[in-house]
Amino acid sequence: MKVSPPGTVSQAPRGLPKSLPNIGFHHGEALWVLAQLGFQGAASKSTFYEYVKSLRKLGTPFEHGKIGYRRKGLANYSYCHLMELVLTLTLRVYHMVPDSILMEIIRHRASLYRYYRRAYAERWTGIGAAITVEIAERPPVHARGAFLDLQINFSGGRLARFGPPKLLSPFDALAVFAERDVAARALLPINLSLLSERLVSAALNAPRIRAGPHQTGKRRRGGPRVRR
Repeated sequence: MKVSPPGTVSQAPRGLPKSLPNIGFHHGEALWVLAQLGFQGAASKSTFYEYVKSLRKLGTPFEHGKIGYRRKGLANYSYCHLMELVLTLTLRVYHMVPDSILMEIIRHRASLYRYYRRAYAERWTGIGAAITVEIAERPPVHARGAFLDLQINFSGGRLARFGPPKLLSPFDALAVFAERDVAARALLPINLSLLSERLVSAALNAPRIRAGPHQTGKRRRGGPRVRR
C-alpha cells in the first residue's frame, strides 16, 4: 500500500467562504438547515420540531440559563450550536443517542467547539490535508478533511467509554478503521469537515423563518443572516 499526495478528492459545495462565516439563526431557521441536511427524514415538521425542542431541555445545544438566547426568549443558533446538533443527530441516525452520550458531548463542549471551528478552517489544509491511498491493481482511495473520533465504547448496553474526543487527519482516521479492536467500537471517526461544509452551504441559502415548524419561509432581503 502507498499513501501519497492527493489526486482527485471529493469537492466541497460551491461558493463556500474561505473563512467561517458568522451564523446567527432563530429556531425555525435552524430547523430548516437541519432538515436540508437530511436529519428530518420522513418525520413531520412538528415531530422533528418537538425532538429538537426536547434536546434543548436536556442542555443541547444551549447551556441552561446562559448563552444562546436573545430578548423575548428567541434562540440564537451560532455555527457551534448547529454543529453540536448536527453531531447529535448524526449519532441518532445510528440509534445511539442515550442521555449518557448527550451528557458527555456537553461535558466536552469546550474542546468540541474548537474542533468544529478547526474542521472548517482546515478542511483542505493542516490536519485535513488530502491523501491518496494506492494499492496495486485497485482504484485509488482519496480522503480529505478533519475526522472526529469520540472514542465511544458500549458494554452490556451501557456506555463504557467516551473520549476524550480527538481530531484526526485522514491518515490517522484510516488507521483507526484498521485497528484490531474495531469490532468493539460503537462508532468510527466522522468526517467533521464534510459536515461543516454541508452546514455552512445550507446556512448561506437559509430563508427567513421567524419561529416554529409551521411558519412559511420568506427570502431575506439582502440574503440570509450569515456574514462572510
